[in-house]
Amino acid sequence: MQRGRCPTAWQVIGKGIGRFNMARVTAAGKRVVTLPFDLVREELQQIEALLLSESWSSAETVREISHHILGAGGKRLRPALLLTAARACGHQSAWAVKLGLCVELLHTATLMHDDVVDRSEWRRGRVTAHQRWGLSASVLSGDVMFARAMHLLVSYGDLGVLEAVTSAIIRVCEGEVLEIDVNGDLDVSVETYLEIISAKTAALLAVCCQTGAMVAGASADTEAALWAFGHHLGMAFQIVDDVLDLTAKADEWGRPVGEDLKEGRVTLPIIRTLQRVDATERARLRRLLASGEEAAERVAEVVHLAGRCGGLAAAYEDAREQARLAYEHLSVLPPSEARDALAAMVDYTLTRDR
Repeated sequence: MQRGRCPTAWQVIGKGIGRFNMARVTAAGKRVVTLPFDLVREELQQIEALLLSESWSSAETVREISHHILGAGGKRLRPALLLTAARACGHQSAWAVKLGLCVELLHTATLMHDDVVDRSEWRRGRVTAHQRWGLSASVLSGDVMFARAMHLLVSYGDLGVLEAVTSAIIRVCEGEVLEIDVNGDLDVSVETYLEIISAKTAALLAVCCQTGAMVAGASADTEAALWAFGHHLGMAFQIVDDVLDLTAKADEWGRPVGEDLKEGRVTLPIIRTLQRVDATERARLRRLLASGEEAAERVAEVVHLAGRCGGLAAAYEDAREQARLAYEHLSVLPPSEARDALAAMVDYTLTRDR
């Protein structure tokens, strides 16, 4: 392997581990995969329009920041999961769309606050809000988004949904604080890493799937299964995200490659690498990780070592295991295009490159 190069997602894990029928075949025999983004496209378009209306504020700076952040687009993964989970339980409604809007506002607000905490310069290919408008205005604009999301939840009037979503947001914030507590700790354990991503990433994806079941009036068993599906999907998603932070192409990633490394976050690929290297390589890797330099050569050397010793591949295997667990929980759902789309989302998570 050449220095500074490492396996891509497809090279490491192949073509996913899907068990359900995740594609339709056209008359010409072409296989077309249906992802949640495709299945609920019309509802997501409604959410895009609602995001613009919800970003209105009497404060001009809040309007500008909201348009800047929300206008950058994004996967809209969380509302897509909520809407698809609801469909898998046989439900579509205007309230499902509004709840999808709610979780996207919550997610965006957490990203704005993350960017301030991390002093990040880029988000979704755009300069971060705090770089352009300052820390105070960015934090307070994020607070406005939180408040708007809470207003939507209160308007829905279901205490169960309100409790589930607010509990998940508490978990997200706790996960971020825990990550700060261990930032720069080169001896962080796999268990602590998993606890962090369970809170900061998986909690919100889990509650999105759970809320889809709740708005559909699904059984308690189905609700629990969809929560577990979202949890394991979120775990796999964050592990792959952490690998891509080291391996993605900068022009496709939307933010600088190696940002976690530069900010002192020890993620699973690094933990797995430290477990696999000999004493000499471990000492070298620890010096590289502890260095305050942001040189591209330092990042490239870490990535090269992680690829050569199997740290990247090991992290992907951890993601595959989380994906397998996610798949298992879909068996509670009856066969449907929506269930297939949720299954396809797991494969997408494993094989995406951005």
